[in-house]
Amino acid sequence: MNRSLTLRDRDMMVMGSPENLNGYVIAQPASRLHFPPAHDITGTGVIDDYYHPDLADPTVLANGGGGATTLLRAAEAAFADRGMGAAFVVCPARWLSKIEMLEAAGYETAMVWSIRR
Repeated sequence: MNRSLTLRDRDMMVMGSPENLNGYVIAQPASRLHFPPAHDITGTGVIDDYYHPDLADPTVLANGGGGATTLLRAAEAAFADRGMGAAFVVCPARWLSKIEMLEAAGYETAMVWSIRR
């Protein structure tokens, strides 16, 4: 996180006091680490570093998301302030309660990564 704080192209929002940090989100511009070269990433923001204890509670996520949704909205506002019209949130495919929270916020599946071993 210390490195993220030095980068001027992203915003980092935290919840709670320094002694009792409750959560954080980093809103950053899309990069080639997130999308293949064929995609136009202009105006796209990415949230892939995102934590709040409510993300571990499916009941809270199913009922509006609590602090996790507050952080998501803060990141979306930061994207809007930077002129980004799209937001991409990284979420594990089997994290059903987080997926439901994101869908309730208007997100839909855009990319699926697969691996075969």
